Amino acid sequence: MSTSTLEPILVVSDAHIPYHNAKAFNLMIQAAKAIKPKHIYIIGDFLDFYAVSSHSKDPNRAVKLVEELKAGEAELDTLDALGATHKTFIAGNHCDRLQRYLQDKAPELFNIVNVPELLHLKRRGWDYVPYKHDTKLGKLYLTHDVGVAGRNSVFRCLDTYQHSIVTGHSHRMAYIVEGNAIGEFKLSAQFGWLGDASKVDYMHHAKVLKDWALGFGVGYYDPASKYVYMTPVPIVNQTCVVNGKLFKG
Repeated sequence: MSTSTLEPILVVSDAHIPYHNAKAFNLMIQAAKAIKPKHIYIIGDFLDFYAVSSHSKDPNRAVKLVEELKAGEAELDTLDALGATHKTFIAGNHCDRLQRYLQDKAPELFNIVNVPELLHLKRRGWDYVPYKHDTKLGKLYLTHDVGVAGRNSVFRCLDTYQHSIVTGHSHRMAYIVEGNAIGEFKLSAQFGWLGDASKVDYMHHAKVLKDWALGFGVGYYDPASKYVYMTPVPIVNQTCVVNGKLFKG
């Protein structure tokens, strides 16, 4: 089968805008321009929603919600410019911060203010998947998390779904394939994150540097077989390689 029939995919995991790593994000965009994705999946925590977090906040870091939204829309503009015909925004637990804030502090606005409206996702042509839900492309499921994190989360996500699954949340780069007794194989993959490690204030800096990996995912969807072929793309020293081409930040 000719590779011209395959549809390119970009997976954007855990950017935590406006506390993202701008150089890493721009490097991903460089690579994405080369593959010309037909499908783009934001797989959760695209925005940090620090302004409405229930956690204690660093006064030097806190910004207004409107500023977070403007930063998020600017990077959505960048993704929109890639020209994908199918775009899906999967909400993560940080998106859910807004819903919890409204529940507790402004219940009158609960059904009026929401992430899709604030980011104008419908006008932009994005499908929206709420937190704790999933979507599917061919034989592959995509969701933000299944309530687990850590080194073994890639296995636990596969155990939960029993189907091929791509998740975010852990900020780790992990990729496993497991089979069963009748020769069926399933993928579980996590593609790191695009956040700025220096902005993390709730975990020891050494642990962040040890466990979390900058990166994103690319892949190809075969409409004939419904198979999705995914590849992790780690970002190392502001460089990455996609389809044999080196990109530098």
